Amino acid sequence: MRFPSTLFARTALTLAIAFLLLLLLSAFIFNRFLMQPIARQASDDAAALLVLSAQTWAELPPDTRLDFEDELILSHGITLQQTDQPLTPLTTKLRYLTLLEQALEYRIGAPVKIGEDPISANEYEVDLPIAGRILRMSFPRERFIPPKQFALLWLILALALATLLLVRHLTRPLAKLSAATVKFGRGGSTEPLTESGPQELKMLARSFNQMTSELDELLTNRTTLLAGISHDLRTPIARLTLALEMLPQKSDAELMERMRKDLKEMDQLIARTLELARNIDDHAQETEEVELPELLDGIIAEQITTATKILWQPNESCLIQVNSIALRRVLANLLENALRYGGDLVEVRYQCNSHMTRIEILDNGSGIPDDQIKTVFQPFY
Repeated sequence: MRFPSTLFARTALTLAIAFLLLLLLSAFIFNRFLMQPIARQASDDAAALLVLSAQTWAELPPDTRLDFEDELILSHGITLQQTDQPLTPLTTKLRYLTLLEQALEYRIGAPVKIGEDPISANEYEVDLPIAGRILRMSFPRERFIPPKQFALLWLILALALATLLLVRHLTRPLAKLSAATVKFGRGGSTEPLTESGPQELKMLARSFNQMTSELDELLTNRTTLLAGISHDLRTPIARLTLALEMLPQKSDAELMERMRKDLKEMDQLIARTLELARNIDDHAQETEEVELPELLDGIIAEQITTATKILWQPNESCLIQVNSIALRRVLANLLENALRYGGDLVEVRYQCNSHMTRIEILDNGSGIPDDQIKTVFQPFY
């Protein structure tokens, strides 16, 4: 059995087990010291009533017995008659009926068995040997036997509901904090958490709100710094490029070409830095529905040259909801690196279903060392 992973489930399970053990112990104590004494007393009282009624009937004149029988029915729901027919055995014997048999045996000094009425399933019968007669007394189940109670079951359900409500109330702030942390960690913006509840949770929410506010400010400053530096660097690069073009034609052509290449790479690096700054500043990038095969086909077409070979075969349609600009940039970078470091032969393929979209760019390169796997996701590495 796998132990629950969420705080709500673990707390609920722990409290449920504790309450269940407490309930079982309480049920044992309740039954041992309350229910059993009450059941014995009730069975003794019922036996006394039955025996006294039978003895009174036997001692009454025959012409008054009918009135006494009517009174027994009206007052106690007991039917009394003389019989010589055997009892119908019980199909289910309750603990209370055993106690009642023992109490009757003690009072009349003879074995007594309780049966059930073959006509009415709601009545029990007992034969009492009184004054040389067998008197059969029928009494309703409701009169002497308490109706089936589901108090323990209701108590368990009530405790379970109370446990879930209590745990939900205690863990809800932590669940909100966990969801906000995950969302913020993925780059999303979060609303300030409500600073309420116990002192520890209020302090935790306050610290989280302060941390997210400071981090948002830090990201804003970093974005401004990246954009500002990149933008300012373009001015001297433009001057150098202009000065280079104004040099006399008799200058070293090879040196000038290397300088042009260096300036071009610097300009591309600055362009990527500005692009990164815009992406950092854009926490809620707009998405659109894109046909993945068409997107991949356009990226691959831009990378194919005479010296490269890309194995690519579009298959089924695949509509995905993504930021097409960001996805195109990621796939273009991966494909460019695969062609540069993984050999001339690269394979591109994808899988698409209702739950997941998987894009694979496969090459024959040596791969990235294990100790640099995480580092490659850092900007400018």
